[in-house]
Amino acid sequence: MSLLEGKKILITGARKGIGRGIAYKVAQEGADVGVNDYIDDDETRKTANLVESLGRKCSTHIYDVSKKTNIDKMVDEFLEFHGNIDVLVNNAIMQPQNKPFFEIDEEWWDYMMDLSLKGYFFAAQKASKEMIERKTAGSIICISSVHSYRAAEDWTPYGIAKIGTRRMVKGLAADLANTGINANCIAPGWINNTIPKSDQVEPESMPAPWVPAGRQGLPSDIANAVVFLSSKMGEYVNGETLLVDGGMIATGLGTGRPND
Repeated sequence: MSLLEGKKILITGARKGIGRGIAYKVAQEGADVGVNDYIDDDETRKTANLVESLGRKCSTHIYDVSKKTNIDKMVDEFLEFHGNIDVLVNNAIMQPQNKPFFEIDEEWWDYMMDLSLKGYFFAAQKASKEMIERKTAGSIICISSVHSYRAAEDWTPYGIAKIGTRRMVKGLAADLANTGINANCIAPGWINNTIPKSDQVEPESMPAPWVPAGRQGLPSDIANAVVFLSSKMGEYVNGETLLVDGGMIATGLGTGRPND
Protein backbone atom coordinates (compact mmCIF):
# COMPACT_ATOMS: atom_id res chain seq x y z
CA MET A 1 0.00 0.00 0.00
CA SER A 2 1.17 3.53 -0.72
CA LEU A 3 2.29 5.65 2.22
CA LEU A 4 -0.60 8.14 1.97
CA GLU A 5 -3.33 5.95 0.52
CA GLY A 6 -6.74 7.62 0.86
CA LYS A 7 -5.51 10.75 2.63
CA LYS A 8 -6.94 14.15 1.68
CA ILE A 9 -4.25 16.84 1.50
CA LEU A 10 -4.74 20.59 0.99
CA ILE A 11 -1.72 22.55 -0.26
CA THR A 12 -1.58 26.34 -0.44
CA GLY A 13 0.58 28.07 -3.02
CA ALA A 14 0.59 24.98 -5.24
CA ARG A 15 0.60 26.60 -8.69
CA LYS A 16 4.26 25.73 -9.34
CA GLY A 17 7.60 25.10 -7.64
CA ILE A 18 7.59 23.47 -4.23
CA GLY A 19 3.79 23.42 -4.05
CA ARG A 20 3.50 21.55 -7.35
CA GLY A 21 6.22 19.13 -6.31
CA ILE A 22 4.35 18.37 -3.10
CA ALA A 23 1.05 17.88 -4.91
CA TYR A 24 2.59 15.44 -7.39
CA LYS A 25 4.50 13.43 -4.80
CA VAL A 26 1.63 12.99 -2.34
CA ALA A 27 -0.59 11.91 -5.23
CA GLN A 28 2.05 9.33 -6.19
CA GLU A 29 1.74 8.04 -2.63
CA GLY A 30 -2.04 7.67 -2.90
CA ALA A 31 -3.44 10.98 -1.63
CA ASP A 32 -6.22 13.09 -3.10
CA VAL A 33 -5.23 16.73 -3.33
CA GLY A 34 -6.56 20.26 -3.06
CA VAL A 35 -4.52 22.81 -5.02
CA ASN A 36 -4.68 26.43 -3.84
CA ASP A 37 -3.23 29.53 -5.43
CA TYR A 38 -4.40 33.08 -5.99
CA ILE A 39 -3.62 32.83 -9.73
CA ASP A 40 -5.93 30.81 -11.97
CA ASP A 41 -3.95 30.02 -15.11
CA ASP A 42 -2.42 27.22 -17.16
CA GLU A 43 0.24 26.55 -14.52
CA THR A 44 -2.37 26.02 -11.81
CA ARG A 45 -4.28 23.73 -14.13
CA LYS A 46 -1.07 21.83 -14.94
CA THR A 47 -0.60 21.02 -11.26
CA ALA A 48 -4.15 19.68 -11.06
CA ASN A 49 -3.67 17.71 -14.28
CA LEU A 50 -0.50 16.10 -12.92
CA VAL A 51 -2.39 14.92 -9.84
CA GLU A 52 -5.27 13.59 -11.93
CA SER A 53 -2.86 11.84 -14.31
CA LEU A 54 -1.92 9.62 -11.37
CA GLY A 55 -5.53 8.57 -10.88
CA ARG A 56 -6.13 10.77 -7.84
CA LYS A 57 -8.88 13.31 -7.26
CA CYS A 58 -7.92 16.99 -7.32
CA SER A 59 -9.84 20.13 -6.40
CA THR A 60 -8.71 23.67 -7.22
CA HIS A 61 -9.24 26.63 -4.87
CA ILE A 62 -8.38 30.10 -6.17
CA TYR A 63 -7.99 32.34 -3.12
CA ASP A 64 -5.56 34.82 -1.61
CA VAL A 65 -4.91 33.06 1.69
CA SER A 66 -3.65 36.16 3.48
CA LYS A 67 -7.30 36.78 4.45
CA LYS A 68 -9.20 34.67 6.98
CA THR A 69 -12.49 34.86 5.08
CA ASN A 70 -10.79 33.37 2.03
CA ILE A 71 -9.15 30.66 4.12
CA ASP A 72 -12.51 29.61 5.55
CA LYS A 73 -14.04 29.45 2.06
CA MET A 74 -11.09 27.43 0.76
CA VAL A 75 -11.27 24.81 3.51
CA ASP A 76 -15.07 24.57 3.26
CA GLU A 77 -14.79 24.00 -0.51
CA PHE A 78 -12.11 21.39 0.04
CA LEU A 79 -14.31 19.54 2.54
CA GLU A 80 -17.33 19.69 0.24
CA PHE A 81 -15.26 18.08 -2.52
CA HIS A 82 -13.22 15.56 -0.49
CA GLY A 83 -15.33 14.98 2.64
CA ASN A 84 -12.39 15.13 5.03
CA ILE A 85 -9.01 16.78 5.56
CA ASP A 86 -6.01 14.80 6.79
CA VAL A 87 -3.14 17.18 6.05
CA LEU A 88 -2.76 20.92 5.53
CA VAL A 89 0.45 22.14 3.90
CA ASN A 90 0.94 25.89 4.37
CA ASN A 91 3.24 26.76 1.47
CA ALA A 92 1.93 30.05 0.02
CA ILE A 93 4.46 32.90 -0.16
CA MET A 94 4.52 36.29 -1.84
CA GLN A 95 6.69 37.10 -4.82
CA PRO A 96 9.28 38.49 -4.80
CA GLN A 97 10.38 37.14 -1.43
CA ASN A 98 13.22 39.63 -1.01
CA LYS A 99 13.54 43.40 -1.35
CA PRO A 100 16.24 45.98 -0.55
CA PHE A 101 15.93 47.27 3.00
CA PHE A 102 15.27 50.92 2.13
CA GLU A 103 12.68 50.03 -0.53
CA ILE A 104 10.39 48.15 1.84
CA ASP A 105 7.16 50.01 2.56
CA GLU A 106 4.34 49.28 4.98
CA GLU A 107 2.12 47.67 2.35
CA TRP A 108 4.85 45.20 1.30
CA TRP A 109 5.70 44.39 4.93
CA ASP A 110 2.05 43.85 5.87
CA TYR A 111 1.38 41.47 3.00
CA MET A 112 4.48 39.40 3.80
CA MET A 113 3.32 38.97 7.40
CA ASP A 114 -0.35 38.53 6.52
CA LEU A 115 0.41 35.69 4.12
CA SER A 116 3.22 33.92 5.98
CA LEU A 117 2.03 34.35 9.57
CA LYS A 118 -1.64 35.33 9.78
CA GLY A 119 -2.55 33.16 6.82
CA TYR A 120 -0.66 30.12 8.07
CA PHE A 121 -2.10 30.52 11.57
CA PHE A 122 -5.75 30.81 10.56
CA ALA A 123 -5.44 28.04 7.97
CA ALA A 124 -4.04 25.79 10.71
CA GLN A 125 -6.84 26.85 13.06
CA LYS A 126 -9.59 26.14 10.53
CA ALA A 127 -8.12 22.86 9.31
CA SER A 128 -7.43 21.50 12.80
CA LYS A 129 -10.95 22.41 13.95
CA GLU A 130 -12.37 20.38 11.08
CA MET A 131 -9.99 17.50 11.83
CA ILE A 132 -11.10 17.41 15.46
CA GLU A 133 -14.79 17.47 14.53
CA ARG A 134 -14.18 14.49 12.21
CA LYS A 135 -11.93 12.70 14.72
CA THR A 136 -9.07 12.77 12.22
CA ALA A 137 -5.49 12.27 13.41
CA GLY A 138 -4.09 14.86 11.06
CA SER A 139 -1.02 16.89 10.30
CA ILE A 140 -0.28 20.60 9.87
CA ILE A 141 2.89 21.28 7.87
CA CYS A 142 4.28 24.78 7.38
CA ILE A 143 7.03 25.63 4.92
CA SER A 144 9.72 27.81 6.51
CA SER A 145 13.19 28.56 5.08
CA VAL A 146 16.91 28.52 5.75
CA HIS A 147 16.50 32.31 5.90
CA SER A 148 14.97 31.75 9.34
CA TYR A 149 18.39 30.52 10.53
CA ARG A 150 20.82 32.93 8.89
CA ALA A 151 20.65 36.55 7.79
CA ALA A 152 21.20 37.64 4.20
CA GLU A 153 21.07 41.06 2.60
CA ASP A 154 17.59 42.07 1.34
CA TRP A 155 15.88 39.11 3.02
CA THR A 156 15.00 40.55 6.46
CA PRO A 157 11.15 40.56 6.40
CA TYR A 158 11.08 37.12 4.79
CA GLY A 159 13.44 35.75 7.43
CA ILE A 160 11.34 37.29 10.22
CA ALA A 161 8.18 35.71 8.83
CA LYS A 162 9.81 32.32 8.44
CA ILE A 163 11.30 32.21 11.92
CA GLY A 164 7.82 33.09 13.17
CA THR A 165 6.52 30.07 11.29
CA ARG A 166 8.96 27.82 13.12
CA ARG A 167 7.79 29.21 16.46
CA MET A 168 4.17 28.84 15.34
CA VAL A 169 4.36 25.07 14.97
CA LYS A 170 5.76 24.72 18.48
CA GLY A 171 2.76 26.61 19.80
CA LEU A 172 0.38 24.56 17.66
CA ALA A 173 1.90 21.34 19.00
CA ALA A 174 1.05 22.54 22.51
CA ASP A 175 -2.39 23.91 21.59
CA LEU A 176 -3.35 20.69 19.82
CA ALA A 177 -1.95 18.28 22.42
CA ASN A 178 -3.98 15.08 22.81
CA THR A 179 -6.00 15.71 19.64
CA GLY A 180 -3.92 13.42 17.43
CA ILE A 181 -2.87 16.37 15.28
CA ASN A 182 0.82 17.10 14.73
CA ALA A 183 2.29 20.42 13.59
CA ASN A 184 5.74 20.70 12.02
CA CYS A 185 7.86 22.89 9.74
CA ILE A 186 10.09 22.12 6.81
CA ALA A 187 12.89 24.61 6.09
CA PRO A 188 14.06 24.31 2.48
CA GLY A 189 17.47 25.44 1.32
CA TRP A 190 18.20 26.77 -2.16
CA ILE A 191 15.49 25.10 -4.27
CA ASN A 192 15.14 25.39 -8.04
CA ASN A 193 11.61 26.79 -8.33
CA THR A 194 11.72 27.73 -12.00
CA ILE A 195 8.85 26.57 -14.19
CA PRO A 196 10.05 23.40 -15.97
CA LYS A 197 9.69 22.48 -19.61
CA SER A 198 6.18 21.45 -20.63
CA ASP A 199 7.01 17.73 -20.51
CA GLN A 200 8.67 17.87 -17.08
CA VAL A 201 7.18 17.69 -13.60
CA GLU A 202 10.03 19.72 -12.10
CA PRO A 203 13.15 21.53 -13.35
CA GLU A 204 16.56 19.93 -13.41
CA SER A 205 18.90 20.29 -10.46
CA MET A 206 22.00 22.38 -11.08
CA PRO A 207 25.46 21.87 -9.55
CA ALA A 208 26.04 23.91 -6.40
CA PRO A 209 29.60 23.34 -5.12
CA TRP A 210 29.06 25.54 -2.04
CA VAL A 211 26.31 23.16 -0.86
CA PRO A 212 27.70 19.99 0.78
CA ALA A 213 25.20 17.88 -1.19
CA GLY A 214 26.82 19.30 -4.33
CA ARG A 215 23.62 20.36 -6.01
CA GLN A 216 20.62 22.63 -5.90
CA GLY A 217 17.56 21.27 -4.17
CA LEU A 218 14.42 20.30 -6.06
CA PRO A 219 10.73 20.54 -5.18
CA SER A 220 10.72 16.74 -4.86
CA ASP A 221 13.27 16.97 -2.04
CA ILE A 222 10.79 19.03 -0.02
CA ALA A 223 7.91 16.83 -1.12
CA ASN A 224 9.67 13.75 0.26
CA ALA A 225 9.81 15.44 3.66
CA VAL A 226 6.09 16.25 3.43
CA VAL A 227 5.35 12.59 2.72
CA PHE A 228 7.34 11.55 5.78
CA LEU A 229 5.58 14.01 8.10
CA SER A 230 2.16 13.14 6.64
CA SER A 231 2.57 9.38 7.03
CA LYS A 232 2.68 6.95 9.93
CA MET A 233 6.47 7.16 9.80
CA GLY A 234 6.38 10.74 11.09
CA GLU A 235 3.60 10.46 13.65
CA TYR A 236 5.93 10.95 16.66
CA VAL A 237 7.50 14.12 15.24
CA ASN A 238 5.71 17.18 16.61
CA GLY A 239 6.54 20.86 17.00
CA GLU A 240 9.79 20.51 15.06
CA THR A 241 11.49 21.96 11.99
CA LEU A 242 13.11 19.65 9.47
CA LEU A 243 15.94 21.30 7.54
CA VAL A 244 16.08 20.10 3.94
CA ASP A 245 19.00 22.14 2.66
CA GLY A 246 21.72 19.77 1.51
CA GLY A 247 23.87 20.78 4.50
CA MET A 248 24.01 24.54 3.86
CA ILE A 249 23.23 25.61 7.42
CA ALA A 250 25.29 22.85 9.03
CA THR A 251 28.45 24.07 7.32
CA GLY A 252 27.76 27.80 7.60
CA LEU A 253 27.86 28.35 3.86
CA GLY A 254 25.10 30.95 3.78
CA THR A 255 21.52 30.84 2.62
CA GLY A 256 21.72 30.89 -1.15
CA ARG A 257 24.03 31.49 -4.06
CA PRO A 258 27.48 32.94 -3.35
CA ASN A 259 26.28 36.48 -4.06
CA ASP A 260 23.23 36.31 -1.75
